[in-house]
Amino acid sequence: MKQFSILSVGILFLLALGGCKKKTCKDFHAGVFQSQDEKMKDITIYRNDSTQTEISEERGIRDVFSITWVNDCEYYLVLKESQTPDKNLLNELDTLRVSITAIEDDKYQFTAFLNGKKFVNDLKQISSNPE
Repeated sequence: MKQFSILSVGILFLLALGGCKKKTCKDFHAGVFQSQDEKMKDITIYRNDSTQTEISEERGIRDVFSITWVNDCEYYLVLKESQTPDKNLLNELDTLRVSITAIEDDKYQFTAFLNGKKFVNDLKQISSNPE
């Protein structure tokens, strides 16, 4: 009986370890994300294989980007359409080069470059389903 309980504990331990898979960049290719920056917490990002849509109901923002993955951790966002009141930030066809630089649980840090300017932010994945 003692062998059975030791074996059972061992199997449960292995199953628990298997469920603790560390996320990789690829886990963030699609889903629903929330900015962790206080100034941008009202923006929700919906991403699938080819499109990223950023929406803020509060500020009337809706930007749609095409997304092209260069590798698992690096992608380009090209602005396709914008309904953002402040048109000084992005123009159609502006391209952001984005790199995922750190991953912790369901959050990732990214660095983005646009017209020589560097932006760093954290996104939290609130769902892996972009719908």
